[in-house]
Amino acid sequence: MAKRGNRWLLSIFLVIVPNTIYNMKSCLAEQGGPPPPSLLGCHIPYEYKGMMVRSAIQCVWDPGPPSKTPSIYTLHWESADSSEQTVRGSNTSAYIQPTLVSSHSELSVWVEAENQHGSASSPKSTFNTANIMKPATPTITQHNLEPLEIYWESKCSMQGLSEGHCQVRHRVAPDEGWPEVEEGFHGVYCLENVLPYSWYEFQVRCACPGSLLSDWSQVYKVESPRAAPVGLLDIWSECKLAPQSSECVLMWKRPPRWHAGGEILGYVVTLSRWDGTATVVNASTVANASDQLTCDKKRCHLKATLTNVTAVNISAFTAYGATIPACLHIPLSAQENRGDALQVEINSEVLVVSWNPPTRYINNQSKYVVQYKQAGLPQTKGFDWIRLDRSQMSATLTGQFEKYIAYQVALFLVSPNGSSDHISSAVGYVHQGIPPNVPSFEVVTVKANSVKVTWKPIPLPQRRGVIVCYQIGLDSQRVYNLSEPQGDEDRSFWLEHLDPGQNYEVWIRAITEAGPGPNSTVTFKTEDLEGFDYNILFVLAMFIPLISFLLMRKFSWVFKECIGFKKVPDPSNSHVFQKMNHQINGSMFLICVPVEEPDPVLSHLEIVKFQDEMAGGQIGDRGSQGAMKGLMDQGEWAGSGNTASREDCYSKMTDSDSDTDIFPSDYEKHFIPTAMDIMYL
Repeated sequence: MAKRGNRWLLSIFLVIVPNTIYNMKSCLAEQGGPPPPSLLGCHIPYEYKGMMVRSAIQCVWDPGPPSKTPSIYTLHWESADSSEQTVRGSNTSAYIQPTLVSSHSELSVWVEAENQHGSASSPKSTFNTANIMKPATPTITQHNLEPLEIYWESKCSMQGLSEGHCQVRHRVAPDEGWPEVEEGFHGVYCLENVLPYSWYEFQVRCACPGSLLSDWSQVYKVESPRAAPVGLLDIWSECKLAPQSSECVLMWKRPPRWHAGGEILGYVVTLSRWDGTATVVNASTVANASDQLTCDKKRCHLKATLTNVTAVNISAFTAYGATIPACLHIPLSAQENRGDALQVEINSEVLVVSWNPPTRYINNQSKYVVQYKQAGLPQTKGFDWIRLDRSQMSATLTGQFEKYIAYQVALFLVSPNGSSDHISSAVGYVHQGIPPNVPSFEVVTVKANSVKVTWKPIPLPQRRGVIVCYQIGLDSQRVYNLSEPQGDEDRSFWLEHLDPGQNYEVWIRAITEAGPGPNSTVTFKTEDLEGFDYNILFVLAMFIPLISFLLMRKFSWVFKECIGFKKVPDPSNSHVFQKMNHQINGSMFLICVPVEEPDPVLSHLEIVKFQDEMAGGQIGDRGSQGAMKGLMDQGEWAGSGNTASREDCYSKMTDSDSDTDIFPSDYEKHFIPTAMDIMYL
């Protein structure tokens, strides 16, 4: 059961909470109510139907900022001799019928806006119904050119009133805004300081005595007289930010009508080259009369090449004269970006550029040129520029800027002699979007512990935003952030610290302020051992067993024949000795002198087994190396059988001519076969 203190707190809570909720609802209702309308303006429109008739009083107002909840507007009025009356109106106006008010009465009027959240009223407006008559709209009837004058008729007399004062306004087409209104005129207006060859537009409105001002008359157009052209052409060259003269296109803006003074018949272009020569091009504007000039409504460009051109001078001519030649220097070498900050902001209607003043320039007569280009379009397309005073630090360019399209903006400083200096460049987008895939992503070099990947940067018109960085990921474990450098060259990156003989998957994507784009993915496998050709290993693996088998058979035969069974050749069986016709005394001479023998091979020698009597068996039975070493140390051979006759045969050899002794060492050296000789039999 609740304690006494808790029940007291609960009672306070039950009282406070409903009040709080009510106050919150009231606050929300107040915040959701309609805004108050503006002060009313009321008048009686002029109507002429063969006789003067009274018209309804029309009151208009401004409803204020739009509200999420629709509102109902009610017009209220009251006079000294009548009570308050109301009439439902639209959002901006309402009418009071003439039968509801007298013709000469003081009225107080206001409008009330109301919706489900509340209501709001405009301030009260008080007037006499006899003073709110609006006269008929005047009509401009004629004009003169020198001087330029216009004439009109007011409609005060139609209402039985005397002529009142009138107001006049004018503008030069195609300007959309009207300048300040001039007043105090009666039927005629004279314009001074007229621009030649220009279209002027005029409007007039008048007030009769004791009435309001009439509506503005219809626009009246007058073309001013023609004259000689004045001013300089606005010329510029569309070059890359690192240009060569042959890559530049000469452009200029068509002058305003009042600068031209008349119809432009053509342009005179003088091209100055670095070797001191000059070429004059007379380009006509007559249709199909010149193949060197192309013009649209705003600009013209010269088709002639600018190779080796250092400066140009251009003037426009009409039937009344020509303009002063305008000069522009064409850069011959690349222009460096000086690095001053250039900020670009773009929306669907305007492009706003701002920059910091370059302190290194002190010529106050220089002017800024801000040029912009839609990326991806050919020369002369999507290109424009404006000129600004040296004191300005920002520019606003108007036009239709497409969404997600890149616009290249550059700032130049132009001196009075026409030379230009590139200050800074930037790229702007109308909103940032997600970029597309990174093109041409591939693995070009594979090693055991590293690979090299390459890719092409996304073309500027397709990026849909400023690329913040590129990301490279390896098997979703390692991610590398790479900055976006300038230029269109291919990019490359080395992936290090990989395992030999492993399969990997690597991806790349571009990132803008709107987020990352889709991945471009490739797979690869690292080498097992660095610098080793596994094809060679495969071939060796196939042939090593066969080679080993052949070598084993050969060496087993050599071991058996040369070590296991010692054989001694018998010189009496040699066909070489039998057919020798003279004695040979030098062993070296014996090797080099050719000997005729039908088949001079050692297989014709007699081979007999040599027994080791001292050991009681064959040499091969006890180890041939020790037995042969002992015999060689004694300088003689020992064996079973007729040993003396064998030694005699080895001590002497006989040919058909004479008997000659030969040293046993020479004979053994040159006639006893070795293991190598036997292996190559």
